[in-house]
Formats: sequence, structure tokens, C-alpha cells
Amino acid sequence: MKLVRLTSGEEVICELEHTMDGNYIIKDGVMLTALGEGRIGFMPFMAYSNGDAIEVDKRFVMFVTEPAQEIVDNIVSSRSGIQIPEKSGIIL
Repeated sequence: MKLVRLTSGEEVICELEHTMDGNYIIKDGVMLTALGEGRIGFMPFMAYSNGDAIEVDKRFVMFVTEPAQEIVDNIVSSRSGIQIPEKSGIIL
């Protein structure tokens, strides 16, 4: 999964591929939304589209990076219903 920042300000966590033209194909995109008080919510990216893959022109992508593992774990849990345990340290 990758975190994609679009020129519109949207941040999308998704499976990402490239076209021959260098454009991006976003699959299974989840948009991050601020809920206030340091909380983040998730909503489907382009929820009203017919396809599961959306091609975005490379001009509209500011950057691509790795998302924080906590966010990926939350997305996986919300989609699958499987709760991923928090990482714990060793107690001596």
C-alpha cells in the first residue's frame, strides 16, 4: 500500500500501479479525513465510480510515500473484520 498526496490536497492510501505514460492507477483507495481532536477517519476514494481502478494523470500527484503501519493496520481491520493486535514490547 502507498500513501498518495494529490494536488487537490486529498491523501489516498491505496494499491498503486503505473501506466505506460507514467500516470498512476489507484486501486482500493481509501481517503483520509480529519475528524478533529487528532483523529483520522477513512472513506472510500471515488465511492461513486463504477470501476475499482482509477487512472490519475501524473500531473495531479504531488508525491507517493509509505503510509504509517498503524493506518494500514486500521484499514485492513476495517475491511476484513480481523483485529490486528498492537505491537508490545518485552517486559523484563
